Amino acid sequence: MPEKKLTTMEQLRALAEKGKLDTLTRIDALLEVITPLLESAQHTGITVTLPAENWSGRAQTVQDESLLADSKYWYIVCADADCFMAASETGVKADNITVDGQITFHCEVTPVEDLTLYILRLEVEQSNE
Repeated sequence: MPEKKLTTMEQLRALAEKGKLDTLTRIDALLEVITPLLESAQHTGITVTLPAENWSGRAQTVQDESLLADSKYWYIVCADADCFMAASETGVKADNITVDGQITFHCEVTPVEDLTLYILRLEVEQSNE
């Protein structure tokens, strides 16, 4: 009969810390690849705040005139470092932009703190191959 091993809380903490380090290493590697591309691209940076009290039905829409519903723009959304874990743990995600000037965010669990998110708008060339 196979031996069953019990996992201690300390072992679980160590695994969690290793997971965090692995994630940070992957993000650093990704930034090394993406940063040169972003530096040469035409882009607009947008900062939005998702107030904790504005969530309704696990959704929230914010306004910014730089948000354009045009296929020549791609958007990358990332939480500020101070609230990155809160945004990740609550499953905050952005919808595609379908109406000029607004973007809707959804969450799995309603955040209890205000979240600051950065949106990077990239202008991309469309290939008609």
